[in-house]
Amino acid sequence: MSEKDLRVGEASPVGPGQLKVCWGVKIAGSKRLGCGEEVSDVRVIEEVNRLINEFMRRVERHKDVLLSESNTPFDQVINKLNSWLTLMETKIKETSDEGIIRMRRAMINIGEKMLTLAKQAREKWLKTYRRELEKLIEGLRKGKVKVIITGEPSNKNKSFGIYFYARNITIIIIRVANSNSVIIHTVLVGLRGTDIVIPRLFGDDVLKPMRYGLIMTDGSIDKRGYLVMNTNQLWQSVMWILTWPGRNAMCIASMNLNETNVNIKWRLTAVDHRNEVESKTKVAEEVSKLSDEEFLTFLLFTIFGDGDINVGVKRIGLTIGDLKHELWRGIIERIKNLGFKDHNNRNTKEYMIHSSKAVELARKWLSNALIRAMIEDLSSLPDAEKLRRLVALASAKVKPRGRSSVEVAGVRMNVRVGNNRVELVIMRSRLEDAETILKKLKNAGYNAKLSKRNKNFAVYINNDEIKKYPELVAKVCEVLRRMHDEAVNEGKTERAWRVAKAMANLNCPAQGPRAQ
Repeated sequence: MSEKDLRVGEASPVGPGQLKVCWGVKIAGSKRLGCGEEVSDVRVIEEVNRLINEFMRRVERHKDVLLSESNTPFDQVINKLNSWLTLMETKIKETSDEGIIRMRRAMINIGEKMLTLAKQAREKWLKTYRRELEKLIEGLRKGKVKVIITGEPSNKNKSFGIYFYARNITIIIIRVANSNSVIIHTVLVGLRGTDIVIPRLFGDDVLKPMRYGLIMTDGSIDKRGYLVMNTNQLWQSVMWILTWPGRNAMCIASMNLNETNVNIKWRLTAVDHRNEVESKTKVAEEVSKLSDEEFLTFLLFTIFGDGDINVGVKRIGLTIGDLKHELWRGIIERIKNLGFKDHNNRNTKEYMIHSSKAVELARKWLSNALIRAMIEDLSSLPDAEKLRRLVALASAKVKPRGRSSVEVAGVRMNVRVGNNRVELVIMRSRLEDAETILKKLKNAGYNAKLSKRNKNFAVYINNDEIKKYPELVAKVCEVLRRMHDEAVNEGKTERAWRVAKAMANLNCPAQGPRAQ
């Protein structure tokens, strides 16, 4: 069957009544579900057909790699690994640090093993998997494929899954609960894995928190007590294996058929560390015992899993789902003590740190030479955007603290510009702290005010009140001049105009700079 014959978009979609749909039942000794009671509910069958048509649409979208006689879903991975390994062979000659050399050799070993597996998968895709996928597609069109379902088809707040099988392929389509998202897995049967032995590269004070961070996010503990990670990220695959000295197993487990691409999923198992970790609850307890320095390393590796780094706004964020929140309670308190603020969303909680504090934290993370070398080396992989952002954030310029603030009656207050006016403000998360500051300013004769802004409390002195005190005006005007000059030098014309207008409103001395 040729690629042209399988242009899914030109075929009629799957319609009601064309497929046999049944409820899934477990079969002893088999990983696959069996076909139980047949489904006759038209609404359920319509939902099944909708999901199958989504599968067909994505196959059509990615037919150049799924249905081609020469291209495969593994080609990009092979090319990326080849390029990265060439770079690593060069970099290993650029240092005399024995620790970094040993780590780079281990990375090369991991990369070569992954490359071998990807090449084997490519060969089997062309010989076996592609042909079985073609037959499945044709069978779906002709109603000759049994479709097995699990979950809650009629309840959008619950997950719902459909399964259909070929000899060496399993297609799993999941409708995510409380979402319109659809996840499509293609499980590949019969691919061989491989083992790799990794030397101990880090001391216990680094290795332990690294492991905890990975386990608490994307890692898991399987039923046999093995520590495992399933990931479609090349950099994360290498990083996981580096943290588990001894024997590790790796294999290509499946593919994710996404809207924009086809991802290869790797399954990684720390074979020599079986039964070392009882549960994530126990890990959370151990995290509470980490020293401050160890906790920073732990936090870095949680950011690699469930975090986000934004260089443009200088922000580091960590997202924790509501279901995890109780488990993370003690950890969250330590995160807050580092300056992270919480932001609640519907089903998650986000903890963020901004500006100079975020840059300072990134620099602390990269102060360990071996960790920095690992991150910089892995950032050369095309999928390691998060690592590249971390390196960029650590190199970001930050304005010295206090440059945009003035002291008023012993209180350091920030100068803020808005609507062509200026206010002096200090934020506090607790009302009693804000009231203490307010009282201090009022006792000094300033008509300060207090207001609630989002979840925090602001004590502020407005533009008209500032004008009453010439010495205070002079201090504020000096800050505004610096803000104006910085805006001009950075090409932020609109901000420069806003600051200039605020300066005029405050009657700053005429020798102050003006917007161009």
